[in-house]
Amino acid sequence: MDRIVFRPGKTTRTLFAVLGALVLLHLLVVFCHLVLHVRVTALTQLVDLDLESNLPTFFNSALFFIAAFLFGLHGRMASGSLKRGWFTMAAVFIFLGVDESSQVHEKFMSFTNNLLHRAGTGDGAGGWLFQAWVIPYVAALLVLAAVLARWFLKLDAPLRRGLVISGAVYVAGAVFMEMAGGKLALALPAREASLFPWLPCELYGDPSGCWLFMEPGYIALYTLEETLEMTGLILCVRALLMAFEARNERVFVAVESGERAR
Repeated sequence: MDRIVFRPGKTTRTLFAVLGALVLLHLLVVFCHLVLHVRVTALTQLVDLDLESNLPTFFNSALFFIAAFLFGLHGRMASGSLKRGWFTMAAVFIFLGVDESSQVHEKFMSFTNNLLHRAGTGDGAGGWLFQAWVIPYVAALLVLAAVLARWFLKLDAPLRRGLVISGAVYVAGAVFMEMAGGKLALALPAREASLFPWLPCELYGDPSGCWLFMEPGYIALYTLEETLEMTGLILCVRALLMAFEARNERVFVAVESGERAR
């Protein structure tokens, strides 16, 4: 029986290598649009970090599910009251993985925007709340932090530190870069999409607004946003694997040969 062992260092390097490859391919799309003025529809659909249902989205979702599995594995090995915290985190990460692939959070946009209009902040608080889904999600994050505070404080110090760092990196991308992108999108003077015939506007949702993907500042913000999100998740996976290693435990997949299986 062969074993594939997931060691923290090697696993982290592998995941960052995949992330690096995806970012480089995305930057190739950006280069084709900004510099070469070449239409690369298929490649844009496949690797643009701002699009859904493509390779970056799949990788991002996979990272959530890997982390959820590791949280659940820690929960199975924990004792007493610690189990609930581990399994709660596993459930949260499963939901976020599904959200990433199906864009559940986008469904909150119109609902939250309606509330903002009624409150007299129809401009999204000057553009900072243009991506209005951040409001209910940040509120849910604060509730989750309050509920799990006691569980979190009982964790070993290195694991706590690793989860705080990974969470801070993820929130910096998912919330702050998202808000900054919305602010910039509203501040920029609109241009005619017809000026950029090489852009595959049909892929970007609102064809009339695809001119944003010729704005270097906007491109930089959403590229940084997605990169920080996936970096935070990789650091989370690393922290969880390091916690196993600190207890001289290993996470592995056993592969049994066909002859032995028969």
